[in-house]
Amino acid sequence: MKAVPMTKLRTLAQLFLVPLLLPLQLAMALLRVHVGRAKAAHAEGDRGALSIEMALIVIVVVAIAGAVVTVVMSLGQKAKDDIPTTLPTVKVT
Repeated sequence: MKAVPMTKLRTLAQLFLVPLLLPLQLAMALLRVHVGRAKAAHAEGDRGALSIEMALIVIVVVAIAGAVVTVVMSLGQKAKDDIPTTLPTVKVT
């Protein structure tokens, strides 16, 4: 069995890890933005604006999640209704 060069292994690892790490990198960037805004708000003495923004974001995310659950449940119910309840009979001759 021929050994695989290390550069090829790194390339394969990058191909598989990049799609997994991209959401993590985006989340870290979003976290840095929020931490920066929180620090700036604290330095200015503003204590309530960030809480209101976070509450609105949570409300929007919950509404979107509720809409997705409703759509998935309606599609599931439609698929359930399309499944026949009686099995076809096969006559053996």
